[in-house]
This record gives sequence, C-alpha cells and structure tokens, in this order.
Amino acid sequence: MSGTKAIQKQEFEEHTARGVCPMCTLLRHRQTQLVEQNGIPDARRLCNYHAWALARSAPADFAAEIFLHTLRARETRPPQAEKSEPCDFCEALREDEEMKVQHLLEKMNDPAFLDWMRAHGTLCLWHAERVMGRLPPKAQAVVAELLVRTAEGLEQDLAKYARQAKRGSHDGGGVLGRAAEFLVSQRGIPREEKPC
Repeated sequence: MSGTKAIQKQEFEEHTARGVCPMCTLLRHRQTQLVEQNGIPDARRLCNYHAWALARSAPADFAAEIFLHTLRARETRPPQAEKSEPCDFCEALREDEEMKVQHLLEKMNDPAFLDWMRAHGTLCLWHAERVMGRLPPKAQAVVAELLVRTAEGLEQDLAKYARQAKRGSHDGGGVLGRAAEFLVSQRGIPREEKPC
C-alpha cells in the first residue's frame, strides 16, 4: 500500500522507566504504529477494539482501504471462519510481544539490568507471569520483589487518591491508569481470555 510510513524500531532499553512495565510500553507504541502509521494494509480480520481504533485514529484514506480489504476478504470466507480466526492486528501484536519477552529474558541475565530492575523497574502482572517461570532463580526473586514493591506503592497512592477524590480533588488521577496497567496490562493488548 502506498503512503504507509516505515516502522521505527523501538528498543527495549528506551522503555525501561521507573514504575512502568517496559513490555506494555513497547506494545502500546507498536499498537500506535499499527493503527496510526503503517498498519496492516492487507488485514482480513479485525476485532472490535482494532476496528474502532482504526476508525478513530488512522488516517482516513488508510482506514478506508483497510476496511475495504477486510470487507472484501469477508466475502471469500465461510461465516464460521469469522469467529475462529484471530484479528490480524492482535496477531501482529502477539508476535511482537513474544519477541519482546525473549529480549526481556535475555536482559534479565545482565547483572546491571537486574540491579536496575530491582531498584526501579516493574512489570505488570501479565508480563511478570509470562517471564517468571523462564527466569533463573535470582531473576525470579527480583521480579517477585518488584511486584510486591509496585503493589504496595499502588495501594498507598490509590488510598491517597481516593481520599482526595472524596474531597473533590482529582489531582494525581494517573494512578488509576497505573493500577489498570499493573493489574491487566495496557488497554488493547490481546490476551487469550474470553471476551466479556
């Protein structure tokens, strides 16, 4: 498809920031690239989330072409395939996520990175679970420590925010997004769970 932008490679190290899951950050950036920049021009299937994300955020001509391609692909598939085939955007994100998980596993073998993670890093519960059993014992202990630290910090921040909100002050509301990310990961990152 003409007019699509090249993918800018996002390095793992660029997204290790205090209190933020680097995996979620990388996947959020990748999702933005897919929806707003280069997408999947030959997408045949779209989930609810990605169809609406395209409608809301993609350049109009690009979104229209993707929707046209998806509509035309629908005409050539049996109706039962619609429910069993995954969204092309979700599949691209799953593949990218697996590569990022592998990179994180490699980084967790670096003593300097492990020390930084122990002091400042975090992972959401979803990504911690994805890597925990694949790490050596020392790195598993670090992940367990940072999950406890993150949960305790969120509890304190949420309690403080709840008190403020009851008084009418909504300063610091970003804690709600941090809590959501920690508990279920970033919005729109595909999971294996059944939809509500």
